[in-house]
Amino acid sequence: MTSIKALLLAGGVGLMAATSVAAESYRMAHFQPEGETTVRTAKWFAEALNEATNGEIAFELFSGGVLLPAKSSLQGIGDGVAQEGFHTSGYTPSELPLSNALSGSGYIVSDPTALGAAYADWVANDPEGQAEFAEHNVVPFGGFSTPGYPAICNTSEPITELDQLQGLKIRFPGGLTSKLAQDLGVIPVNIPATEIYQALQTGQIDCAGILAAWLNIDNSLDEVSNSVTLLNWEGSFNSPVQLYNKDFWQSLTDEQRGTIMELVAQAHARLQIDFLSSDEKALATSEEKGHAIVEPGESIQNAVQEWVDNGLGGRNELVKDVYGVEDPEALFSSFQPYLDKWAGLIEGMEDPGNEEELTKVLYDNLYGQLDPATYGMD
Repeated sequence: MTSIKALLLAGGVGLMAATSVAAESYRMAHFQPEGETTVRTAKWFAEALNEATNGEIAFELFSGGVLLPAKSSLQGIGDGVAQEGFHTSGYTPSELPLSNALSGSGYIVSDPTALGAAYADWVANDPEGQAEFAEHNVVPFGGFSTPGYPAICNTSEPITELDQLQGLKIRFPGGLTSKLAQDLGVIPVNIPATEIYQALQTGQIDCAGILAAWLNIDNSLDEVSNSVTLLNWEGSFNSPVQLYNKDFWQSLTDEQRGTIMELVAQAHARLQIDFLSSDEKALATSEEKGHAIVEPGESIQNAVQEWVDNGLGGRNELVKDVYGVEDPEALFSSFQPYLDKWAGLIEGMEDPGNEEELTKVLYDNLYGQLDPATYGMD
C-alpha cells in the first residue's frame, strides 16, 4: 500500500506548509478545527514542551486537517508526515479493533474522568493495547473521555420519546453507541465531527451525537439545530491524547521522553477538565439563545436500560463479528482492573476538577510509573 507520506511528497501537497519551519522543529497534526478542545490543549502542550526543553523540541501545530485528514491521521503519523498528533480510534475500526471493541465501557463506568484515565492506563501497560498501536509505528500516550453525548437535533420538535427516534439519521462516531442507536430504531451515521455542521444544515442527518461543547465553543452547531436531548450516551474515550511517530520517539533522549511524560500528565488533566466545563457552559449558552434543552422520556430511558441489562445489546457477538476479537471476555477482563482502579482513585479525590490535584493523581499512578528508557522503545 502506498504510504501517505509518499503520496504527499509525490504531489507536492501537505508538506509544503512545513517547509519554512526551522530544521529543529517538528510537525503536530490535528484534524479538529482551530479552537476545539483537543487543539487548545495541543497548543498549550507544544508551548510548554518547547519551554521545558529549551527549544530542543519545537512543534508546529497544523489543525483543521490541513496536514492530515481525520481518517488518515493514524497512518500519517506512523509514516512520519507528522511526528505527533491526534487520532480518533472510531474512525479506523479495522486498524484499531481492540480499542474499538472496548467501546461500551462507558455504560459500565459512567464517570468520564475515571473512564479516560482507565483507557490511558490500559494503552500504556497492557501488552495487547501497546501492540495494537505499535503495528502502525506509533507510540500512544494519554487519555480522556468526553462527557456523555446528547443528541443535537434540527427536528421540528425536541426528541423525548422512543417513537420519535424511529428512522432518524443520527451521527455517532462508531462503536457500541452506534449499535445502541440502531437497536432503538435509529439510522446511525458515522462521519467525522468536522462534517457535522454541513450535514445538519443540509438535512443529511437529523441529529448529531457529539459533546455539547460543539454547540457554541468547539463549533457552532446551535446555528443549524433547534434542540438538545440530554441522552448522556457514552461519549468518546477510546483514543489516546497523543500519538508519536515511533522513529521520532526513539530518537529522543531519556530526559526528553521523561519531560514529555510529565507534561502529558498535565495535558491529560487540562483536557479532561476542559471537556467537562465546556459542556456545561455550552448548554447554558444555547438555552439562553432559545434552544430547547430536554431530558429523554421514560420510554427512551427504559429502552436504554433494557439494552444495557441485556449484555450491552449483545456486545460479545458484535466484538467477535465486527472487530474479529476471538475472546471478548478476555479483553474485557483485561480492561476491568483499570476501570476499578481509576473509579476508586477518582472517587477518592477531593476535587477531580482541580488541575493540580488531578495532574498529581495521574502522574503518581500512571505516567510517573513509566520508564522513559524503555517505554515505546521495543
